[in-house]
Amino acid sequence: MTIKPLISIIIPVFNRENLLPDTLNSIVLQDFTNWECILVDDGSMDESFKIMIDYQLNDSRFKAYKRPEMLKKGANSCRNFGFLQTTGPYIKWFDSDDIMLPNHLDIAYKTLVKDQLDFVVTNTLNFNHESGEFIGSPYNFDRETSTITVENFALNKIGWITDDFLGKRSIVENITFNEHLIDGDEYNFFVKMLSQPFRGAFVDKILTHRRIHSGSISTINKINNFAYDAIIANIKYQTAKDLVSYKNHVLIRWFLSGYMQYSFSLAQNNRQVPYKYSAFKLISKYYTFTKGMAFLVALITSKYMGKGYNIMKYARTYKNDIIL
Repeated sequence: MTIKPLISIIIPVFNRENLLPDTLNSIVLQDFTNWECILVDDGSMDESFKIMIDYQLNDSRFKAYKRPEMLKKGANSCRNFGFLQTTGPYIKWFDSDDIMLPNHLDIAYKTLVKDQLDFVVTNTLNFNHESGEFIGSPYNFDRETSTITVENFALNKIGWITDDFLGKRSIVENITFNEHLIDGDEYNFFVKMLSQPFRGAFVDKILTHRRIHSGSISTINKINNFAYDAIIANIKYQTAKDLVSYKNHVLIRWFLSGYMQYSFSLAQNNRQVPYKYSAFKLISKYYTFTKGMAFLVALITSKYMGKGYNIMKYARTYKNDIIL
């Protein structure tokens, strides 16, 4: 019998004592058995780390770590640290409150190998934690006809969550999760991944059940509209900045355009605009210095005078921006 290559699963954990066993049990029950599961605790104040240790003692495929104190707190820091502990040629991230269906790894792995791909993307079904009711998929598009490109992903014509991804180590080993993001981190990560040469495909099967509950980060962040606008502005800026090394000038300008739009909305409502001076430098470089100055002026006039839309519209206009 041929031994299949090792799949390394990375899971950041924070205060999940009531949900973590369900997730880890779903991994134990996988049809594909040659895996290691790297668990990284982010300073939990409950019994999460004890649970991690218990699973490690009962099954050596689980490996429990605490995030080193010198590293930045957050799931992304834990994911980056966890990746450094992996040994497998295939990488999978998963969340500490979701359920991996028994055939998840087997189907994803077989498709990736059979079609000689760098990565595959499966599908997920959301469920309500309180009622157990299924409430649809995170992303709805035709997986049979949709093409995986960085532009389609960036513009949300296609999409997936971290749970859906299985890929070769080589396709992700030079990319890190942006530790300045607390939401939209997977979006940022996969925009960067898709900015390099790749062969990827969708697997049109539900292989994950994603738990939606009041403690979900995305649920918390969407409660406050202004906080959510700040998060989106941050995602746009961070992704534009991260794409500089990939030299995709059109996409960088597109992200900066979105950043300026959300920043203007924040300024209009007298809210703090994240990274405005760092963004000014990027805008000046990838648009023009004049447009960078127009961006700052629009923020000031909108904050103190309730005006500036035409100035901001001018700042965001560029003939090669992608509006697809």
